[in-house]
Amino acid sequence: MRPPFPLESLITFKLEDKNSGFLECKPKTLIRAISQRKCPEVRKSLPNALLLFFFVLMVTFSAGEWLVRANGRFDEDGNFFVGNLRCYPHRIPIRSWERKINRYLALKDKASIQYDPVLGWAPRPKSTSGNGLYHYNEDAIRTASCDTVILEDPRPGILRIAIFGDSFTHGDDVAFEDTWGYVLEKKLRSTGLNAEVLNFGVGGYGIDQSFLRWEKMGRLHKPKIVILGLQIENIRRCVNLMKPIYDSKTGMPFSKSRFTLEGGRLRLINVPVPAPDQLIRIARDFDSWELSKYEYWYDKDKYRDSIFLRSKLVSFIYSQGKSGEQSERIEKPETLSLAIISEFKKEAEAEGAMFFSVLLPYGDNLNSLPADFLEKAEAIAPLVRTDRIFSKEENQKRLQALIPLHYSPQGNEIVADAVTDFIEKILN
Repeated sequence: MRPPFPLESLITFKLEDKNSGFLECKPKTLIRAISQRKCPEVRKSLPNALLLFFFVLMVTFSAGEWLVRANGRFDEDGNFFVGNLRCYPHRIPIRSWERKINRYLALKDKASIQYDPVLGWAPRPKSTSGNGLYHYNEDAIRTASCDTVILEDPRPGILRIAIFGDSFTHGDDVAFEDTWGYVLEKKLRSTGLNAEVLNFGVGGYGIDQSFLRWEKMGRLHKPKIVILGLQIENIRRCVNLMKPIYDSKTGMPFSKSRFTLEGGRLRLINVPVPAPDQLIRIARDFDSWELSKYEYWYDKDKYRDSIFLRSKLVSFIYSQGKSGEQSERIEKPETLSLAIISEFKKEAEAEGAMFFSVLLPYGDNLNSLPADFLEKAEAIAPLVRTDRIFSKEENQKRLQALIPLHYSPQGNEIVADAVTDFIEKILN
């Protein structure tokens, strides 16, 4: 572990010599001269020189330690952050996790999101979110009101479309009428297509959960077109079992199932998903949990304590050098995600539906999308590239207005336009 600059560049010794007055030398020069016995006068001053060296070293180290601590912060679980950098050693966020679980349990049947033994979490049927913005009907589909009835079999002449994905598909932060799913339905109807769009999106979902929601609920509604809203972070969520270990700031204090690849085939694990009241017990002794090796975002090395890392300066320097590193795990998130998309397409087509994905980029990743992954995903199924539309917006303020966090009504309209154009092409 080396400091970002050589400490000796800051230190010059000034030692008294009876013949030539004062001698100036760097630490390496001093040590070399003493070892070769060329400076007997210097040897006499060695104790003072060493005291000075260690004094400057301690002052420099203390100043660095103070600076890092002054610019950092501890969370309630003892994790130390400098900006967005989480410094080693990491700590499982047990306190905040337990607080969120207790809050969820206290809500009982008032929570609009509930525990699900297969999906991890899902909308509660016939519920409304605490902010009054999101409504779910008896099938737990996002709708204009809790009382909206959707028949399992579409009416004759209806082109039923089912959309799956995370909060960008669900339409977080906007009213139902401003989600891209609803706008898509309106635009298709304006072209003469008698379309009906069912929104199965759920906040925080990975590609795996979207696929499982299709298997559990989507296929029952017999859509003719199935669309996967592909938000790139969803790739990382596919290899996660405990939501707060992947994202300590999450409002979803749940566990989830996940797939693993065995012999090229998908196998679902962690089913049934542990209920919320069991999670803290698992978290307190996570290494002993039989499925801990499948939690991609739990790296023992990152959680291992050390006396040296108790210095936040050392921890900060070490963590910067290790930032972005990940130990080899069961499988790569990209490989697993592509296998899930392939199986999703296969099942949808077996049910008589057309399948394609729509890319849903956001500000942070608009210019850093994984080209190799997208190329492979497009080889599996058609991919509507809305990123090429968003990236044409050169005005950063305008772009931020389109995607402040999730899509604004105008951002959702851009997605709906792109999907409308694609559907018209494949139907004609």
